[in-house]
Amino acid sequence: MIDHVWTVVCSQAVIDRDTNNVSLHNVAEQITIQDRPDPDASALIPLEVVTLWARSDLSIPSRGQGRFTFVSPSGKTKVGPTLFDIDLSEYRRYRTRTRLRVLPVGEPGRYIFRVDYKDENGQRWRKVAAVPLEVTFESPEESEQAPDEAK
Repeated sequence: MIDHVWTVVCSQAVIDRDTNNVSLHNVAEQITIQDRPDPDASALIPLEVVTLWARSDLSIPSRGQGRFTFVSPSGKTKVGPTLFDIDLSEYRRYRTRTRLRVLPVGEPGRYIFRVDYKDENGQRWRKVAAVPLEVTFESPEESEQAPDEAK
C-alpha cells in the first residue's frame, strides 16, 4: 500500500543533487491576473505540482498510479487528468513533478488541483488531496486608477 504524504503547487521545485531533498519556491496559494475574465482564456503561469508518496509498510515494495486534475470554480475539468506512475518497488519514498506552463483560468474563484491514487491491484481511484488556488482578476482600468479614485 502507498500513502500520499503531501502535494504542493509552486513556481519551482529544486532538487539538491547531493541530498535529494527538494526546495519548493513560491508556493502558489493565489494569483491575480491583470485582465478581464474570459471563459476561453489561458494565462502564462508556470507552476509545478509536486507530490510525495511513501510506502505504508516500509518493508513491502509497492506500485500504483496517481493522477491530478485541475478543476475550475464552476466544477469543470480544465487540465487532466494527468496520469503518473508511483514506483516504490526499490525506494521507500517517491516524488513526482508535473510542470505546467499555461493554465486555463477564465473565471475568478477557487480552483482545485485534485490528486487521486490507486494501487496496482486497485480498480477504483481514491481522492487523496485537493489543493486550492485562488484566482482573481484585475482589469487594466482598475489597476491604472489612482488610489483615491478607486471604487
